[in-house]
Amino acid sequence: MDQRKMYQWISALVRDKPDQDSKRRTSPLSQEVMTRYGCGYVSKNNAIFSAEHKRRLRQQVIDELGLDPYMIEQLPDDRLEMAKYHHNEKLAAKTAGNDHLLLNSADGVLRINGLEMQLYPESISSAGLMCLNSGIRSVEHDTVVIVENLAIMSLCHDWQIPAIDNHSLWVYRGDYKTGATAGTCCDFIKRFGDGKTVVVFSDMDPKGLEIALTFPFAKFWLGPCEASRRQLLNTRYANPDGYDEQSAAVSYLLRQSDSNLLSEPFKDLISVIRDQHSSFRQEQTYSHDVPLELVSIWA
Repeated sequence: MDQRKMYQWISALVRDKPDQDSKRRTSPLSQEVMTRYGCGYVSKNNAIFSAEHKRRLRQQVIDELGLDPYMIEQLPDDRLEMAKYHHNEKLAAKTAGNDHLLLNSADGVLRINGLEMQLYPESISSAGLMCLNSGIRSVEHDTVVIVENLAIMSLCHDWQIPAIDNHSLWVYRGDYKTGATAGTCCDFIKRFGDGKTVVVFSDMDPKGLEIALTFPFAKFWLGPCEASRRQLLNTRYANPDGYDEQSAAVSYLLRQSDSNLLSEPFKDLISVIRDQHSSFRQEQTYSHDVPLELVSIWA
């Protein structure tokens, strides 16, 4: 049984007419509460809780969790906060990596919270700094580059890209393995993307273009120059399987391409990928020194 749901259910119950009986439809959740805490009874398919039942239930939860369900409606979101009250910190809503964000900078200097921080000496290769999104109060970079693949983050210094600001902030889009998640990256962009030049740097494939269209404040896609795209998608380094495995993203792109929202260059990019029925990843782009350019996303 989900203890967060149970706690929320109990909280709503004990706050409902504290000095009177309360009635709830019988359910696996109500049955679990009655069994676990020895409170309440069933009558005509309803779970009945007297004022005394609710008082006892409230006190048992306080004794168990150190939280008063009458005063606090939900368990804490943060694991460290949850650990103050219970031995199982995983009862928190957020996973341990929910707030983690991986940042890097083209010139090795992070400009956040009004400070300039040197990330690392030139002798050490790094994907950047894993930090807490909630601890960032301001971003002093003019350009923010959202990077799809983790392997690319460590190339921030080595990969000279004239098309973008050499003081740009690189942000890893995230995945389910590293701790830095796509949801956290999206929240970061929602908070600080307005007024910035937000660039999506992704694979040249349906999913990569979908990322560019769905991230808030994204203005440009960064990828291979127009003159080289068809040729790249027909080389032995291209990956037709990458296209075939992304049918949902293909459908999304084709729907968007039929609208008047996208720029003509971005529509052309979608058409090339569709026609060639293939994809070209960022790692291949770097390894073969493919020239890059910015493509405006919106009309």
